[in-house]
Amino acid sequence: MKTITVHSPPQWKQRYQAAILEPDPAKLLQRIAEARSAVLDRIEDGFSKPSNGEQLAQRDALETLTTLRKIAEKE
Repeated sequence: MKTITVHSPPQWKQRYQAAILEPDPAKLLQRIAEARSAVLDRIEDGFSKPSNGEQLAQRDALETLTTLRKIAEKE
């Protein structure tokens, strides 16, 4: 029998997804802050260097979170 290993996404990505999918406006800014913090913590993590693909994904996530925060603050 073959064993299938399922890898969960990194914590920063899980928090990012939770922020962009948050339907409750009352919780949205908190989710954005948590996601931003998780992304920045991963970037500052000196123990391992993320791949170029992950670096690009982190940069894109930060830009998206910034835009989402600006929209949420206007509403």
